[in-house]
Amino acid sequence: MDRETRIKNMFYGWDEEKDIIRELQKCQRNWDYSKEPIHQVLIDYLLWTAQNSPSKQHEGYYDLYWSADRKVLQELSRYTWGTTHSTNPPSNWRNSQMNANLYILWVAKEPSTNYNCNADGTLKTNDHHERWLNAYVSIGLSMGLTMRAAAKLGFATGCNKSHNDMNGDDYWLKRLGILEDDMKSPATKRIAYGLGIGYPQQGRPRWESDDTEFMIGAGNGSRITTTDQEVHPRNGKAMRKAKIVDITKDAGKIIEDPYGNKHLIPEKAEIKINSIRERDIKIIEIK
Repeated sequence: MDRETRIKNMFYGWDEEKDIIRELQKCQRNWDYSKEPIHQVLIDYLLWTAQNSPSKQHEGYYDLYWSADRKVLQELSRYTWGTTHSTNPPSNWRNSQMNANLYILWVAKEPSTNYNCNADGTLKTNDHHERWLNAYVSIGLSMGLTMRAAAKLGFATGCNKSHNDMNGDDYWLKRLGILEDDMKSPATKRIAYGLGIGYPQQGRPRWESDDTEFMIGAGNGSRITTTDQEVHPRNGKAMRKAKIVDITKDAGKIIEDPYGNKHLIPEKAEIKINSIRERDIKIIEIK
C-alpha cells in the first residue's frame, strides 16, 4: 500500500469529501417541485448549521431568513434579475437557483455585542469597516458549511446574490421588513447572499432554467426600470432602463431595447457556467 492510500485510509470519506466540494462548485438552476416538500426536520438541521457556524469572537453578524413555501418562493423569485446573458448588447435572466424547494437568505447586520478593540484598547464602533468585513467572512463560513450539509443530505444547491427591486419599489427590503435598517446612515442591516436547496430535475442539464422571461437593455438586475424612470425614487441613483420579453412568444425575433440595441431573443433559458474554467488560485508554502 502506497503512502497516499495509507493517508486516505486514515481519514474516512476523503474521496467522498472531494466529490462533495466539486458538486458545491455547481449552481443548480432547475428544480423538481413534484417531490414531497423537504421535511421540517431536515430544514431545522440546515438552519441550525447556518446559525451555529463559527464567527469571529463568536459574535452574531447576520440574521437568517428562509422559506420553503412554494407560493412565497415563486413570488420572491420574480425579483432576482441579474444572471448575465450577454454584455454587448446587455441582457440577463433571473437567478432561478433562488426558486428552489428551500431558500435561505443571509442578512448581514451590526451585532448586538462588540468585542473588537483598537490598538489603544477602545472598542471599535459597529459601523467600522472591519466589523462589516467580519460579517461577510462569517456569512461565507456559514454558507459553505450549510452547502456541505445540504450536499451530504443529497440535495443540490445554488448561491444567489441578486436581490433587487424593480422600478424603485424597494421590494426585498420591504418584504424582509428591514427597509428602515438599510436606510440608516450607515445601514445596520444589509442583504448579503442567499442559497437555494432542493431536488434537481433528473435528466436535465443543471444550467437550464424554467424561466420564460428575458431582460434586454441591462447586463444585471441593479436599479432596473421598465417605466423609463431616470433616478431611484428613494436614493436618487441613476436607473437602468430595460425591457422584459417572453421567449415563448418572441424566440428568434430581433427586438430593440430602450437604448436602441438589437437583441436576438433566445429559444430557451440556458445560463452560462463558470465551474468548468480553471481558477488562478496558488498554493504557496511559507518558509
